[in-house]
Amino acid sequence: MPNNGHLSYMQDGAPSHTAAATKEELCERGVPIIIWPPYSPDLNPIETVWNLMKDWIQDNYGEQFSYDTLRVAVKEAWDTITEQQLAQLLQGMKDRCQAVIDANGMHTRF
Repeated sequence: MPNNGHLSYMQDGAPSHTAAATKEELCERGVPIIIWPPYSPDLNPIETVWNLMKDWIQDNYGEQFSYDTLRVAVKEAWDTITEQQLAQLLQGMKDRCQAVIDANGMHTRF
């Protein structure tokens, strides 16, 4: 679906994404929806970013901390993500999409 200069919203099967109110709001705002195959979070590069952040937090904070510490840790972890890492994730999208097609919508090595 062409986005005509608008932002696109990636949808998976999460209840908040499939809720009628969410779909209606996006439609009213003219935001095109990109629907992912249900078993392919591999397509969404933010999943890789979350994993990088989670690993950084575990390496630097361990697994037991307060809510306030978690807020600080998440901000610090986000700051460690480089523009180069994000660019590499986006540049790899063609390969990710092809891998999902080859796997008939199931999980891939990504």
